[in-house]
Amino acid sequence: MPDSTPPPYPQYPYPPEEDELSLIDLWNIVWKRKWPWLTFGPLFAVLGIFYALKQPEIYRGEATLVPNSEEQGGGGLAALAGQFGGLASMAGINVGGGGSTETAIATLKSRQFLMPFIESEAAQKAIFADEWDEESKSWTVSKERRQEDNRPTKLETYERFTKECLNVSEDKKTGIVTLAVELQNPELAAAWTNQLADHLNAHLREQAKLEAEKNLEYLNKQITETRVLEIKESLYGLIESQTKNAMLANAKEDYAFKVIDPAVVPETRVRPKRALIVVASGMLGGFFGLFLCFVLHFVETANRQESKA
Repeated sequence: MPDSTPPPYPQYPYPPEEDELSLIDLWNIVWKRKWPWLTFGPLFAVLGIFYALKQPEIYRGEATLVPNSEEQGGGGLAALAGQFGGLASMAGINVGGGGSTETAIATLKSRQFLMPFIESEAAQKAIFADEWDEESKSWTVSKERRQEDNRPTKLETYERFTKECLNVSEDKKTGIVTLAVELQNPELAAAWTNQLADHLNAHLREQAKLEAEKNLEYLNKQITETRVLEIKESLYGLIESQTKNAMLANAKEDYAFKVIDPAVVPETRVRPKRALIVVASGMLGGFFGLFLCFVLHFVETANRQESKA
């Protein structure tokens, strides 16, 4: 009689389960090979001290500005803009004031505005203070685009100033603009901040005067050439608008921005933050040491398993 017993269930080989490392195991691994993190942690901290002490001290001069509400085209100018805006745009005339806050900030950062301010040799020495040797009276850094005496070019000075020294920010909710200049010389940082605000107002005021005069000359010419009464009335309204623009430009020193808090000579540096550099360096060295501990552990484990096999 044939055996009706079912065949045994096939036994498939399963890979052995990997041992999971507990916190105690991790601590034993770290403590057994403690020389990497006990060595690299203090070593990186010492290197961080030397690096922090080598960095130049940078001071920040900061001023708080608010847009001039009268210059922004409010009141009667806004009414004229709404009434004659179409005709003015066809004639290429700006009915409002000197422009928006964004336009003023863009002007402040432009090459046309900044280069006359920073192109002098004294300004370059302040911006490139880390590359100027006061004892030998010479530039210590030589680059391909530098001048013959290693003095920075105008474009290089502009790029360094706008990227590392100049900081302009606007609070979109309140409209307050913060203007700051960061230099190694605290007195110069405060002075440049206030000078930039004054020069920006003067620059935009002069541009508005020239634009208003040009527009008035054009409008007066058009009035003499046209015979249509409705167009003449519109042109008279535009002339009134441009006359008010010219009056504002001539009368107001704070044409684009009012300085509500001028810059003062800073007493404390903004960077380098030496304590933070040292702590971060030590932590980086400690993490590197811990990583090395686990690398050594896994290498030893792999070699031990290979020798057993």
